[in-house]
Amino acid sequence: MTENTKQILDTVQELESVLSFAVQKSLGNFTWKERTHSVEEESGVFKVRFYSDGLNLAEKTAIEAIIKENLGKNNYNFSVYFERKDKPASQPQKTPHAPPQSSGAHEQAAHSQQKPDMRPPSGKRPISGVKRIIAVASGKGGVGKSTVSVNLALALYNQGYKVGILDADIYGPSVPTMLNIHKDPLVNENNKIIPPESFGLKVMSFGFFAPEETAVIWRGPMIMKALQQFFWDVEWGELDFLIIDLPPGTGDAQLTLVQSIPISGAVIVTTPQNVALLDAVKGIAMFRKTDVPIIGVVENMSTFSCPACGTETHIFGAGGAEKVSEKFEVPILGHVPLIPEIRAAGDLGEPLTSQPKHAVRIRFAEIAEKVVKNTLTMENKK
Repeated sequence: MTENTKQILDTVQELESVLSFAVQKSLGNFTWKERTHSVEEESGVFKVRFYSDGLNLAEKTAIEAIIKENLGKNNYNFSVYFERKDKPASQPQKTPHAPPQSSGAHEQAAHSQQKPDMRPPSGKRPISGVKRIIAVASGKGGVGKSTVSVNLALALYNQGYKVGILDADIYGPSVPTMLNIHKDPLVNENNKIIPPESFGLKVMSFGFFAPEETAVIWRGPMIMKALQQFFWDVEWGELDFLIIDLPPGTGDAQLTLVQSIPISGAVIVTTPQNVALLDAVKGIAMFRKTDVPIIGVVENMSTFSCPACGTETHIFGAGGAEKVSEKFEVPILGHVPLIPEIRAAGDLGEPLTSQPKHAVRIRFAEIAEKVVKNTLTMENKK
């Protein structure tokens, strides 16, 4: 720890004496000093790491304001990074009264057990227990949309939220591989599918129901039915965020999503290439036509750092996200570098955001914080 980081840590921990009763109460079993556990410096920016266990969004916002108000007086360039300290033990899944059924059997059971269709005035039916639904989309394939979806979901979980991820890519489901899930979902006594859990996330994917070597050749109505089962026939439980990894393009799956359930907002994934930007523009246009707000843009494969010399190169071009942001007046959530580790971690089912203090984990933590803040801002405007 350098002299500067130690000085900032001491300054933040000394704020315990000026906290309001409401903030002190929200800290629960942890003291302020225990929660403010370290400060790190990266490229001139100081990162205050704060344990978020048991804190809701309003409490974290208040704590961040207190830290910024006091550190700002010293003209420090810093950010507050919330993360989870204690990971809850995974809950055992219920044993179904009957063996797991095929997707067609699930559909038949769903009709027999259908609950009243409680739709809001918009005509869209919410997913029980899910507070916010975030769609992650791209206009074309190959931009790393699933990588962003998985790491964003884990970044939100690391900050203390209850998170699920729905792999809605019917034709190329990859989330089970990226999260190292090799078991079939179970069914509970209410004929609801119980999503497997991995790294603290509840996960559902079409990949659980189709062999890897099988080619899915479905028309629009079949895609719609499958996705709607994943919305309403899965026991999601209580979630702060459900991340939906959409297939590329603007086809049946996307339309089913925006027409069936209330979407809090969409995250658009692109790369710096012009061809990717043109397709990202189509995705933004589709969401805006269907009244789904755009949370922001993530530029993936932004730069490449040479492992031998450390030189950073814009091999796919530069400024792509900035062009989209300026043209459509949408915020930039972050830039994700192109590094072999990200690819290897996805293949192994060990996302880098699950590794403490990894640079990619910190990068996605910053993206997740912007997603939360932008989503809350949009909700307050409604």
